[in-house]
Amino acid sequence: MEDTVRTDVLIVGAGPAGLMAAAWMAQMGVKTIIIDQRSQQTRCGRADGLESRTLEILDSFGLADKVWAQANHTMEIALWGDTEDGGLQRQSVTANAKPGWSRFQESTLSQGQIEEYLMEYVQAQRHIEVKRETTPTSFEIDHETIDDHDAFSIRVNLENVPSNSNSETPPDSPESSDSGLSNALSYDSGYAGMGKTVEAKYILGCDGAHSWLRKQLGLSLEGESYDDSWGVVDIIPLTDFPDIRKRFIIKSKHGTLMTIPRERKLVRIYVELPPDVADRYRAESDPGILMEQVAIIMQPYTISTRHVEWSTIYTINQRICRKIGIHNRVFLAGDAIHTHSPNAGQGMNVSMQDTFNLGWKIASVIKGVLHPRILGTYQQERLPIAERLIALDRRICKGMCSLRNGNQGAKHGSFDEDHKRALREENSSMSGLAVNYHPNSLVTSTTSDTPVPKDVADCISRPFVATNLQVGMRFPSVIIVNQSDSQACHLQQIIPSTGQWNLIIFGGDIARAGQKRRVEGLADALDSPYSVFQKLNNPASVARRGFPALGVYLVHCADRLNIELNDLPMIFRPWTTEGVDYSRVWADCEAYHYADGGKLYSSFGIGDKGCMALLRPDQHLAFLSDIDDTGGLERFLQSVMPEATHKSPE
Repeated sequence: MEDTVRTDVLIVGAGPAGLMAAAWMAQMGVKTIIIDQRSQQTRCGRADGLESRTLEILDSFGLADKVWAQANHTMEIALWGDTEDGGLQRQSVTANAKPGWSRFQESTLSQGQIEEYLMEYVQAQRHIEVKRETTPTSFEIDHETIDDHDAFSIRVNLENVPSNSNSETPPDSPESSDSGLSNALSYDSGYAGMGKTVEAKYILGCDGAHSWLRKQLGLSLEGESYDDSWGVVDIIPLTDFPDIRKRFIIKSKHGTLMTIPRERKLVRIYVELPPDVADRYRAESDPGILMEQVAIIMQPYTISTRHVEWSTIYTINQRICRKIGIHNRVFLAGDAIHTHSPNAGQGMNVSMQDTFNLGWKIASVIKGVLHPRILGTYQQERLPIAERLIALDRRICKGMCSLRNGNQGAKHGSFDEDHKRALREENSSMSGLAVNYHPNSLVTSTTSDTPVPKDVADCISRPFVATNLQVGMRFPSVIIVNQSDSQACHLQQIIPSTGQWNLIIFGGDIARAGQKRRVEGLADALDSPYSVFQKLNNPASVARRGFPALGVYLVHCADRLNIELNDLPMIFRPWTTEGVDYSRVWADCEAYHYADGGKLYSSFGIGDKGCMALLRPDQHLAFLSDIDDTGGLERFLQSVMPEATHKSPE
């Protein structure tokens, strides 16, 4: 007898992309089932690079501290080329990323460890169900109910996977970050018996480059494949090479090699392989074959190992799926929509950033916070990121693949300027730190003459109030100091990933009477029983969804010791069941034990009159205006949040 279960969200694939989506569902109280054909998590190999923005995202769920403590932090990159006499020469050593972009730096830690931390986070919630050794076999959409987002319009049949089926050939790229096939600790087994059916409101395909869901939708990856073969090996090296604990690239007449230092004295080596060497490895699967080629490229330095943790081989595929959302009910993410070489180290990062963008949107619609039409912003925001990723990978591969026939961009021993620029962009603008989402229903325009769709708010942001902030970008993080106890922290740390939107009021010098009155006027408007803030945060709505829709914080630049918390409006010092909430008022001032306090207003370009900034749950700036523009703020919120338009009780 076929059994049927219902869930709000079905996630296919329990790799980093699927687990990041599940983290939002766990945090926001959304009933979710995750299925994966593997019996176990990834244990070794696969992706291992973590960009700064990915660490910021993990930190927003409280997971970054243990990742940061275990990971190796990649601080420098060295470029090496061969010399006329057959030797190698270091050409440059620079910072691996531009200082100041983030409080984190690029780091390396095994994909399996990241999956384990995310899985622990997800499984701590009873409304998340993880089913391994489970595969989907059929997929249906009820088109009659597809526009009703309360309906369970997705129907998927599932079957158990025999445990011995987890030994499939691994995917082409070690950077494949989704539903991988490796050995690891076991978690929940699949559904008992056969013929289980799941009815869901939404389904997410986080199932890798060979995505089952993408094929069910009749979609394909478009792009190019190359014959370049690269070997990958994780080892503890025995070598006299001086930069072995730096990230380094060697370009020689024998080929190109890149090494990234990892945790536990490990290093990961990417080595370009001649066709005959690649054929030997495919036939024998002997990592010693890869090490022989590594030794040839690194001569006159020597390298060997007594410990090989993992090895594989891949060819370069640069492909993209240009349709990533169907009916605002079915979504693809990660390697299901973009595949590329691991040379740029972006695979796991962009995949997790895809579902960090998508997860809160789906959960917010389910919880009634946002209108279902906003789900179209996933395609609008993330497809351009996938296109930029493929373009960056092409540039990096052009510089790295010296054995490619007719490749004039990868001369032996030299790094052209575009290759150097691409390496710099990899850990700055392309790492997720400088992602800029263009105006849409969740990002306001900054110009009045920009045509907007009918469902987009008619308000505009005013970028002149904070000249160094950019609407659509992730909010930078700088040191601020708590008004009540002088504890210092980064601004991003007061706005964790809970599903809540956050209004940051930069109140300016509130020790001045005139400026204080302006802030009090905004506070009175927000505190009005007829305000959008009160409609969104009424006790019944908060209890139903499990979290407030909108939080309010004040960050001023007055002398902190001249400000009394009790003199500020109640909205900045609300009472809870445990007394006053002291986390709402912060100062931009010097901190006792941090060197970087007191720089927020200047670094953000905020003037004496202050401003207000509305942040989405993913920390991207949605609306920016002056303190008096409560009308613009309310029009924006009313355009995307159904409860903001409800009539207030008489």
